[in-house]
Amino acid sequence: MPPCSPLICPTAGPIPAPVRAPWQPPRWPPGSSPGCAPWQLSVDQVSVEQPLSLKEQEWAGPEALCPGWLDEEVSDGEVPEDTGDPDSATHGYELLQSALRQEGLPLTVDHTKEPRTGFSPLDMTVCILGSPTAFLPVLLEGGSRCPGAMVLCLSPTWASRVPSETSPGAWSLLLSQGVSFEAGGHSALEVFVPPRRASYVTGTFSPGTESSWVGELARDLDCPTGGSEPLARWLEDPVATRRLLAARAGLHVPPTLAFVLGTERALPEDPAPPGVRLVRLEDPQGQESLVREEVCAFLGGTAMKPYSQVAVRPAGWRWRGTGTRSTHGKAEGAAVAAAVVARLSGLQEEESVLLEALVPTARLPAPPPRSAAPRLPMALRICTVVCRSWGDRPQLCQVACGMGRAEAPVRHGAALPLGLDSSLQQWGLADPGHRQALAERLRGAAEDAMAALLAAEAELSPAQRGGARARTDILGEHQPRGLLLQGQGEGSPGVLSAPSPPCPPGVDFLLSCVDDTLELVALSANCQRCLESCLLAEAMGRDVGEPAGDLPRLLAEALLHRAQCHLVEGKDILLIGAGGVSKSFVWEAAREYGLRIHLVESDPEHFAAGLVQTFLPYDSREHQRDEEHAERVAELVRARDLRPHACLSYWDDCVVLAALVCQRLGLRGSPPAAVRLAKQKSRTHQHLQCCRRGRPPPAAFAVPCRRLRSHGDVERAAGAVPFPAVAKLEFGAGGVGVRLVESARQCHAHAARLWRDLRADADYPGIGLGWGNAMLLMEYVPGTEHDVDLVLFEGRLLGAWVSDNGPTRLPAFLETAAVLPSCLPADRQAQLVRAALQCCRACGLLDGVFNVELKLGPGGPRLLEINPRMGGFYLRDWIRAVYGPDLLLAAVLVALGLPPVLPARPAPRAHLAGVMCLASEHGPALRHGGLAALQGLQRRGLVRLNPLFEEAGGQYEEPCLSVACAGGSPAEACGRLLGLCQALGIDSPRYPVDHFLSHFK
Repeated sequence: MPPCSPLICPTAGPIPAPVRAPWQPPRWPPGSSPGCAPWQLSVDQVSVEQPLSLKEQEWAGPEALCPGWLDEEVSDGEVPEDTGDPDSATHGYELLQSALRQEGLPLTVDHTKEPRTGFSPLDMTVCILGSPTAFLPVLLEGGSRCPGAMVLCLSPTWASRVPSETSPGAWSLLLSQGVSFEAGGHSALEVFVPPRRASYVTGTFSPGTESSWVGELARDLDCPTGGSEPLARWLEDPVATRRLLAARAGLHVPPTLAFVLGTERALPEDPAPPGVRLVRLEDPQGQESLVREEVCAFLGGTAMKPYSQVAVRPAGWRWRGTGTRSTHGKAEGAAVAAAVVARLSGLQEEESVLLEALVPTARLPAPPPRSAAPRLPMALRICTVVCRSWGDRPQLCQVACGMGRAEAPVRHGAALPLGLDSSLQQWGLADPGHRQALAERLRGAAEDAMAALLAAEAELSPAQRGGARARTDILGEHQPRGLLLQGQGEGSPGVLSAPSPPCPPGVDFLLSCVDDTLELVALSANCQRCLESCLLAEAMGRDVGEPAGDLPRLLAEALLHRAQCHLVEGKDILLIGAGGVSKSFVWEAAREYGLRIHLVESDPEHFAAGLVQTFLPYDSREHQRDEEHAERVAELVRARDLRPHACLSYWDDCVVLAALVCQRLGLRGSPPAAVRLAKQKSRTHQHLQCCRRGRPPPAAFAVPCRRLRSHGDVERAAGAVPFPAVAKLEFGAGGVGVRLVESARQCHAHAARLWRDLRADADYPGIGLGWGNAMLLMEYVPGTEHDVDLVLFEGRLLGAWVSDNGPTRLPAFLETAAVLPSCLPADRQAQLVRAALQCCRACGLLDGVFNVELKLGPGGPRLLEINPRMGGFYLRDWIRAVYGPDLLLAAVLVALGLPPVLPARPAPRAHLAGVMCLASEHGPALRHGGLAALQGLQRRGLVRLNPLFEEAGGQYEEPCLSVACAGGSPAEACGRLLGLCQALGIDSPRYPVDHFLSHFK
């Protein structure tokens, strides 16, 4: 077989940089579906032109059938002797101490003589069952992020199952003992009195081994469970997973013929993809004729045309890649059929015999020789770890590769992992652009594989999953086990030198060559030690001074986040103010998180009345009487015998009332004085101007302004605030009534209009008129405008996201366009975040989710206003789409007294660019087919729509709709958005979208 060139596509020309949205599967010859089994890396790679003869294979031993890695353990280190401990707690504890010692961390402290007490239902407990080997880095990272929340259970006697109080038919897992992890790598063996309730459970699920107690303890729990024995068996089934990966993820898999014993196997309903066929057998005896017919049809089929060799092997959880197997030439039909029949006799229920193609691994053209030494073909396999991230989206965490000579395969346990780029370069792919393109394709393939498996998993019954709450959260798309180095001596963690149970399931890939094009082939799901492989890769990196990798952090964040989602389930939330159409997402989110919403709302006919647990109509629109309203709301809550766990508001008008209600009910929240200070814009700046401690002090971000309640105030303010200036409502929201004024005369005229048209809440609900219609005159600050959304807990910054706003239609300041993530350099974004943080802290806003609007000029950031609630318009949706975390959930967690687990180093998954639509400008276009077209594009995932306000025009209108497009860069997102707006008539000379997007280019 000639070497292939990665530079040539099936069409023509060099491989372009890949575009992830949408990712298209590579093109293959009709009917083919190449690949190989996890142990088949380089059977053909020894030399495609000169394959080993059967005698050579027999002489070479099992390595010849599995060039690259063996399935059996080959430990070069000393295995600890049996301690006689029936539940292996002593063995596991010794492994933990050995690993901690090798990592230079403190040994576990025994606190069992002082039982730990005082746990509440809101205390988070992430329980890891079984061996510490696989999950040690996650335990350490989780202990650093949430001290005391990670608990390792080494014995079934340390835990008990009791009937669930909240989920009939399910069980709660109670921990009476465990090893808890704290910051700095500290750990303690503790006894919990009363037993500690698990809020998330995972472990080393190994049916039929000494760790089978893990699966039994984790079965049918009422808390989220990361995996189960049934899920491990299901993911280990190569027939089911290959069908899924091919049919749903569009990935290439090896042509496979499976003879399955039994009829109850859970398989996806999708049609079998070409090249993957399942034959069910009720009795393995007397099937010679059927087997011959099926084997003959398979070997002569279209899918097998590119391949010359096949393998026959048993498959099922009992075998897990081991057991006898044989390889044959495709022309040896009789021998193949005989091999299949011979293996059928030893099958048990739900096991199978696989006949699969041996896929040649791609070989690149040899570069110009640097020496006379021959260039030998290499074996390459790729391991990826993918986790279920925020919003149930797959996220690639880490990639590690293993390499070896094709004709002299590396024994299992003797291959050190490499990074993908280094492996591809050593393999012969010299062009950096092509390596980057392959890396992007690998990311897409790995995440698509997990998405397909998770979607199919959700269709299984609770019994098939091992419980209603059991899900796969970590998919370690895995290299064969040879990537784990055994017994490296003093330079590597001692925990790696001992055999251990398998880790979460995975899919491994190889690179094959079709029509001169490199293609990724997904082999099968398996339950191998992917986490340990990547742990070894990270430890090797630290040995040479590389910074710590992201894998433990990403996995710990995923587990902790799912545990926090469980903690909020069933919590009673008192919500003050329903808001309008723009807040409709609140009710959907409440259902998603299992929140019981008790809504206090002024409109007795509000559409949300039927969407909440309890609807409490109460007219609180006159917010100058909020002290009185708070007392009455508290009485109303007590009269209904409601016992809310938290109280908050997402509606700007009601933030002060919510703070007062929290105070009266004894619930956690920002002080009412701090919320009042932020709500009244002139007081915010005047207070900050007095805050002169710090470098720079908060006063550096304040802007000169004066309050306007009469025309006499206008004259006095004109002498203190330079023109041009900005005149706006003191308690306003949404940019309504904000205007640039060039002189005192223009300020008088604008104030007169506002005071005439906007007097009370009934004139324009939701923009703060319940507080009165006072105004303020503020110095105009040049520069670009930005939003910073912050999550604070006890004054500590947990998360911050910066978005950019486009130029407005002066003299008005209504928002026109925005992008997320920010286009600013990291240091400029850091300026904005620090300024927003200092302003919030200086105002006393220490707990909650806050939106801060700032201007950024050459001299640094200046504050426009602080919104003491979650960002409005599209911000919650965009941040969730781009980064994953949900600001709504974060606000609930803070109100409950729990610090939200958020990404420590958030990385955007895409770039969003959006434009606002106005009824006065776009009403006709939207009504005459534009909105229907946008909704159709949204269903296809090509745009994001955020309805904001009911369509209405007029002098003081707000945007009615946000339309956004995604891209791999700001320029790509803006280009797509501009083209869409031009096609739908949103762009016009009166509404120049290209100008609004100009700041982002």
